[in-house]
Amino acid sequence: MTETLKPESIPYGLIAIQVLDGIGAGVFGVLGLIVISDLTQGSGRFNLVQGVLATAVAVGASLSNLMIGFIVKNAGYNIGFFTLAGIALLATAAFALLMPETKQLEKSQL
Repeated sequence: MTETLKPESIPYGLIAIQVLDGIGAGVFGVLGLIVISDLTQGSGRFNLVQGVLATAVAVGASLSNLMIGFIVKNAGYNIGFFTLAGIALLATAAFALLMPETKQLEKSQL
C-alpha cells in the first residue's frame, strides 16, 4: 500500500469540506433556478435571467479572488476574511429586504 492510501494519511477534514462544498453548490444551483422561474414566470425571460445570474456569479468569483488577494497581501488573512464576511452580510441583508415574495396567497389565507 502506498503512503498516500494509508488510512492515517487521509485528510478527513479536507474531504468533509469538499463534500459540504458540493452539497452547497447543488443547493445553490437548484434554488437559483427556482427563484428565476418564480420571478420570470410568464415573461419569456427565463433563459436571459439565468444567463445574467451565471455571469454575475462568475464575475463575483473572479473579482473576489482579485480583491481579497490584494487585501490579504497588504493587511493579512484576518482582514481579508472579515472583508468577505462583511460583503456576505451586506448581500444577505439586501436579499432579505429587496427580494419580493412570489408565492401567491389564496383568498382564504388573507
